[in-house]
Parts: sequence; C-alpha cells; structure tokens
Amino acid sequence: MDVRSELLSLKDEANAEFEAKLIPGNHVIIGARLPEMRKLAKKVARNGWKEYLGTWDPEYLEDYMMRDLVIAYAKVSLEERLRLYADFVPLIDNWSVCDSFCSSWKPQPDEKGALWSFILPYMDTDDEFQMRFATVMMMDHFIEDGHVDKVIEEMDRARNDGYYLKMAVAWCLATCMAKYPEKVMAYLKDGSSLDDWTYLKTIQKALESYRISDDMKEELRLMRKACRESPGRQNRHPSLDNH
Repeated sequence: MDVRSELLSLKDEANAEFEAKLIPGNHVIIGARLPEMRKLAKKVARNGWKEYLGTWDPEYLEDYMMRDLVIAYAKVSLEERLRLYADFVPLIDNWSVCDSFCSSWKPQPDEKGALWSFILPYMDTDDEFQMRFATVMMMDHFIEDGHVDKVIEEMDRARNDGYYLKMAVAWCLATCMAKYPEKVMAYLKDGSSLDDWTYLKTIQKALESYRISDDMKEELRLMRKACRESPGRQNRHPSLDNH
C-alpha cells in the first residue's frame, strides 16, 4: 500500500489553512481530516503496519498523525504497544498529534496497571509535550474510581511553564470535576498548589461544563473573582456567606 499517495489524496487546502492557525511548529500541513485519516490508518494496521512503520519517513504533519493512529490500531500485545508508544512519544511536538495519539487506543481494564506505570515517568521529564501526553492519557483513561485521586495528585505536582501542558492540566482537572465534583472542589479549596493561571483556567473550563451544578458554578465564580482581585493561593477561597 502506498500510504503517502493515499494520504495526499486526502489533501484539503481550506482545512490546512485553518489548522495552520491552530497548530504550532514548522510542519507542512496538507489538511487531511482526522476521520479520513482514521479510516486509512485502520487499513494500514490490517495490512502491513510493520512495513509502514519500518519505512516511515515524515514530511507532513499528517505523517506523524498517521504513525500515531497506526500504532493505536495495530493488533499487538500490550508489551509491544508500549514499546511502540515509547518510540513515538519523544516525537510529539504539538497538541494535535498528542491528543489524537492519547485517545485512539482504548486499554482494557487489565491493561491499565501497566499503562499507568508506563505513563507516570513522563510527568517528570520537564518536557512540555511528553508531560502533556501523560496528562491527556490520564484524562482519557484514568478518571475513575481507584485512579482519580492519583490523577489529581499528578496534576497538582506538574511543574512546567509550557502553555500546552498547563492547558492540559486545567482540562484534566475540569474533566475530573465533571465526574467527581465534590472531590475536585475540595482540592481547589484546600489542597491546590496550582499557579494562578492554571487555577483560573481550570475554573473556566469547569464553568463551561454542563455536568457541574449551578450552585457549584456560583461558588467557582466567587473563587475566580477572589483570585483575580487578590492573586495568590491564600486569597482564593471566599466564603459564600460573605456575598
């Protein structure tokens, strides 16, 4: 299969122009749309994925997307998949490739222990996109009983000033809040060591969620107002009784 030719057949100049405004870096973008790339990646995964990966020679942003999708769809053991993941993670340099990579493979419950152990070290790399990879993997696969407390702990200790990592941390915490609202509210009030920017972005994303109650959103708005007026963790938590 000539994957490059098939990929180029999906070229969409209007979409390429749109994506170029959203995705940082110097990659050449052809504008292939993700649903169509997923279809192509599944064909490759069924027919010669080893040959494809072995001869992979990236020229376009979509080449990186195709590689991450093929890895996700290949029928391999967990050990082999994690080896393929380890080879690919250092190549991630933008949010689009990162997030499609994280969401495309759905681990089975008995695979999650090994997957957690695999992603955890990336939180200590001080690399913006490797840390984002670990963060988005936690958000996509570990916001559940038995892991959510660990996820919140990892978000709290994430230390990197990269915009795309901080956005991912806020997104992850807001997603946690949608499912475990009381747990995350208690964290934001009493245990958070987030910088003000990430704290406020977490609140913003939580306020955008339809799964969080109006009463809790009102409390979040007061917390946001207090932080904006008096920046610093010690000034974030006004009492509702005082408003």
